[in-house]
Amino acid sequence: NVVLIMLESIGRTVMDEVVNGRAVAPSLQRLKSEGIWFENMYANSYRTDRGTVAVMSGYAAHPVVSVMKYPQKAHTLPAIARSLREEGYATSFMYGGDANFTNTISYLYGTGVERITDKAQLSFDAPTNKWGYADDVVCPYFADEVLSLSKQDKPFFATLLTLSSHEPFDVPYSAFEDKILNSVAYTDEAVGKMIDSWRGTPAWDDMLVILIADHGMPYPSSLTTGSRERQRIPMIWTGGALARSGFEVDTFCSQADLAATLLSQMGIAHNDFLFSHDIFDERQPHYAFWTWNNSFGMADKDGHLIYDLTGNTPTSQQGEASHYETRGKAIVQTIHQDIRKR
Repeated sequence: NVVLIMLESIGRTVMDEVVNGRAVAPSLQRLKSEGIWFENMYANSYRTDRGTVAVMSGYAAHPVVSVMKYPQKAHTLPAIARSLREEGYATSFMYGGDANFTNTISYLYGTGVERITDKAQLSFDAPTNKWGYADDVVCPYFADEVLSLSKQDKPFFATLLTLSSHEPFDVPYSAFEDKILNSVAYTDEAVGKMIDSWRGTPAWDDMLVILIADHGMPYPSSLTTGSRERQRIPMIWTGGALARSGFEVDTFCSQADLAATLLSQMGIAHNDFLFSHDIFDERQPHYAFWTWNNSFGMADKDGHLIYDLTGNTPTSQQGEASHYETRGKAIVQTIHQDIRKR
């Protein structure tokens, strides 16, 4: 059974922050040490709609276009949900806000998610903020849903997108003065309690839990969109299904690589995931790739390049720039050509 938790905006700069000796995200730090930690994971873009497609379809983000907003193309994409559904899995998605934002519902149904639960189906005796119900009420509800699914006679793939660590960062919590850090601490606590509620249950033994951010955070405020520091995000694998845990993977990778990596570990074909590489396969190329506002970035163990496609010039680089420029432009062109296909 696979549980995917997409963490709203929780980039490495906020996850790793410590204020006056107090960790902002102690639950994630604990899970990081207990499970499998991917040190060099990068977001493929800067918005939830792009990040969702990268995570769930292994599809690299276009520098300008949001594929999710084009159903004719989005519905043709491969997806973890579609692959697992073909293997007999029940597939579901939960979000405390409006799941139709940026055409998400259409994308999810079109790529194999059978059941979607969002604010329209939820009814809590709790206030909502600008986006919907807060994580401290949705996470326990999702936790119960996972336990219920585990008692059924078929395996499941259940996804939760958290909400509270999104601007305007209004949460019923007061751990830190900085609103961004306070909201992240709030989500971290809710997610940590949710995962702990599964431990010690029969469901835990057959469960793989994957935590990954949808994109990074502009914290500190000096971080610019597309900068290498802002693109770094956490990915943690935990759960009783792991054969071994408590170690770090330093391979450079991005969200789009999750699909091939997960399916490979499950013995399921992933040849149709054009932009996804198995992180554990040493024979495949390994790098981080991201796009935003007609620009792209690439990074691997030898260096990085951030490139402005409008000005046709690098804005930051380390290592052999021509090497990254050629590969990055080829990926961008491949994405563009693939989107035009129906």
